[in-house]
Amino acid sequence: MSSTTPSIVIIGAGLSGLAAACRLHKAGRSFVVIEASDGVGGRVRSDKVDGFTLDRGFQVLLPGYPELRRMVDLEQLDLRPFYRGSLVHWAGSTHRLADPLYHPKDCFNHLWDKIAPWKDKWYTLLLRKHVLGMKSIPRRHRRMSTAEFFRDWGFSDIFLNRFLRPFFGGVFLDRELSTDSRLFEFVFAMFDRSGTAVPAAGMQALPDLMASSLPAGSIRLNQPVTSITQGEVHLASGECITPDHIVLAVDEDAALALLPREIKSRPLTTRCSTSIYFAAPASSLSNEPILHLDGDLKGPVNNAIILSAVAPEYAPPGQHLISCSIIGSPCSEQLESVVREQLRGWFGPGVDDWRHLRTYQIKQAVPLSRQLDVGNTEPEVVAEGNLIRCGDYLEDPTVNGALKSGQRVAEYLLGL
Repeated sequence: MSSTTPSIVIIGAGLSGLAAACRLHKAGRSFVVIEASDGVGGRVRSDKVDGFTLDRGFQVLLPGYPELRRMVDLEQLDLRPFYRGSLVHWAGSTHRLADPLYHPKDCFNHLWDKIAPWKDKWYTLLLRKHVLGMKSIPRRHRRMSTAEFFRDWGFSDIFLNRFLRPFFGGVFLDRELSTDSRLFEFVFAMFDRSGTAVPAAGMQALPDLMASSLPAGSIRLNQPVTSITQGEVHLASGECITPDHIVLAVDEDAALALLPREIKSRPLTTRCSTSIYFAAPASSLSNEPILHLDGDLKGPVNNAIILSAVAPEYAPPGQHLISCSIIGSPCSEQLESVVREQLRGWFGPGVDDWRHLRTYQIKQAVPLSRQLDVGNTEPEVVAEGNLIRCGDYLEDPTVNGALKSGQRVAEYLLGL
């Protein structure tokens, strides 16, 4: 190995790859991050369109994530919080569910709303007590689906189907709520701990902040890797790098395309999503930063939000940015018109005048976790010779899991 060859090559500048790089840099190890695209972040990317900030898919941060707090200075992200509650659209009416600890007046004004019977309010308080202080996935808890978990707790069908299913179905892209309940418990604890927010500059601000702490020249963009053979990393440019260790910090499909044939494994299913962005005059809509939910469960839109009411920086002056999320990736020329028809019942006839900005179809929006599916009590670093994989699919499919996976791989390398 020449003196200019880094000892570690990290393929992929998503959150896992950046987390590994940050830890290695802190320890003084030499590395280079190779990224095929034109920017860092992986699935956590944002685009600028006509003065609007469009995240690639509806994404939020849970500031309570332990790994997020450990890795970055949250103040530098300039977070903008969401209203702690939702507006549920059901049977032609709008129902407000508000967190009594943060919005007591709204909670009192809607105390008798039939969508949240008293027993469900009580069970929700007990659930908050149940997850109090939880900072990691309770992997030793009994395994069941999130739907079974809700039924075991005694939540009513109306609360389950009109609020819990669209809300957490949107979080996990899983309206059936088949997601492992242990993951739900952790995510619910993070919601309860710190709510939901987005950076003022868009979700891209998170990977950009992480990348800014790395040495100049340590991230090489627009450098696709064509193959890995016998410990050599071959780039599309014709360059060949022979490091001591190779970290595959890309999604599972991309990792399997690069792994040697003898150690390939079958990829897990991922969940898809579609995000549609609209622009509207600011004077035509509310400035309330609250999530709208499809309590009818008819779709296609599962949830929508006036994103510029959360973070005014997402839209140019005098404009609002509306984000609409669909579970799955429907392909139809009529999709936009069907979405407008649904949203007309939520926001009024002014929807017809909204300007369509862009539609994103995210094929690998939420990977399924290998660790949770096999029921391991502790996650493991996956190493094959000098090849090491990391990513949220090897930990848990959250921002926290992505960061943790990168950190664990870096610690593994530092211990060799």
